[in-house]
Amino acid sequence: MTLDQTAGLLDEFDYFVLASHDGPDADGLGAAYALGVLIEARGKSARILLLDPLPAKMAFIDHRGWFSRIHDSPELPFEAARTCAIVLDTHDFAFLGTRMESLVRKAARLAVIDHHELKGLPDERFYLDPTASSTSEMVWRLYSRLGIALPLDAAEAVFWGIVYDTGSFSYPKTGAGTFECALELVRLGVKPYLVHGMIYESATTPVLLLQKTVNGTLQLSLGNKVAFQVLLRADLVATGASYEDAEDFVNMPLQGAEIQVSALIKEREDGRFRCSLRSKGKVNVARLAQDFGGGGHATAAGFTSSLSLEALKSALMRGLEPAFPAP
Repeated sequence: MTLDQTAGLLDEFDYFVLASHDGPDADGLGAAYALGVLIEARGKSARILLLDPLPAKMAFIDHRGWFSRIHDSPELPFEAARTCAIVLDTHDFAFLGTRMESLVRKAARLAVIDHHELKGLPDERFYLDPTASSTSEMVWRLYSRLGIALPLDAAEAVFWGIVYDTGSFSYPKTGAGTFECALELVRLGVKPYLVHGMIYESATTPVLLLQKTVNGTLQLSLGNKVAFQVLLRADLVATGASYEDAEDFVNMPLQGAEIQVSALIKEREDGRFRCSLRSKGKVNVARLAQDFGGGGHATAAGFTSSLSLEALKSALMRGLEPAFPAP
């Protein structure tokens, strides 16, 4: 789909359900919230599907209480035949989780808004732009296309998603359009220092203790070009922190001048491992993640694996070795 076709889709249905990938981040949630505000501003009804409780550190964005409404509901909140489901921030339905995927597929129409690199074959239901900084920026384009000014809470949600997914406007996909969007949002009343504080300066004591534990697992490889960190379920129990609290830990090793790639391996409740990958640009970690059934951006990607911890580390090393040959 094009931007115009996506805007037109909002006229075809009266009811919309919005969802993002499993363990949604600030971009997925911010984009969903802002799109929900846009839909309701046009006299339609929207609900945001969130099957797990909204992470506490992200609760500040939910001014309207939308994320807590139906996260335990096994059914669509509207008549399926009159409902369009829009998935944001992923076009790989496997990343929705089985329960969420089965739920959105009950809708009469299914669409996607996403800025990740295409995985698989093109699909006419997808509005994709891999050059966009974030899905939140793409939702801002919908507002602009429809000539609707963002209410302050929607503007904050979009700004929140952009700041998160661009690493505070530092990642390669940050372009002129991103700054144009940010400028408009600030003019609408968004205060960047408040958003920054909510994202980066609101850690609880359990989070700081978890960060200390994860930092202690730091391992450097391939001539100090690759950093590995590990988070085990026992670490969460010991510190009282949550899985989502470690979302940003993968970025910390990139502060090192030599380090080009950072990998954070997190043990899930089901015993599998979720691997988050970050790169300074020399290595396309999206392609590496795709080798493990995942995906993402060239500088930020991830996947889930059933390999053991040591086997997973070894497999990642083999995948990274060609980029960092021994001198």
